[in-house]
Amino acid sequence: MTARRLVWGWILLLCFLVTPGCYYFRLAAEPLQKPRFVTIRPADEAYVMVKRLLERDGYVIEQEDPRERTLLTEFRHFSTRAGGVTQPEGGRLYYHKLRATVGGGEEGADVVLESVDLEIRSSYVYEEGGKVLSFKKRYPYEHYPSMFDLSSVNVELRRMLGYLESSLAAGGKNGR
Repeated sequence: MTARRLVWGWILLLCFLVTPGCYYFRLAAEPLQKPRFVTIRPADEAYVMVKRLLERDGYVIEQEDPRERTLLTEFRHFSTRAGGVTQPEGGRLYYHKLRATVGGGEEGADVVLESVDLEIRSSYVYEEGGKVLSFKKRYPYEHYPSMFDLSSVNVELRRMLGYLESSLAAGGKNGR
């Protein structure tokens, strides 16, 4: 009897230790990473180049503020998570807007990237009354944080950071 209680106690303890590491047990949205890098290019030149590089990568600029040197893109699909019992047909499509802020002055620039308005878009198909119907749903990160695996977001931010940093460092080849 004591051995059985001890085993159940260990199982319960392991459950409590493992569950906080699972993203689907997250109750509140956690802050997203904001990767940054520094370049020796003047801030105004870096701003123009960052805008051009974002567009070259497929991002569409929604808002720009040259005075504050801030760029905000339109929503862009950057990852799909598919498979498994809990995934809808077609998977969970991750979308976000990318904000790039260029700070600094003539001596150099500090470029910060952040993912804003992060959301999952899913399509569902069902049968009702002999008809096949479908609907699409959006899940904003702030309202449904437990649905998001943030590793996909971090991979996209690191990819863009590497692309921008190497292009600004190389200058002629990728940046112009």
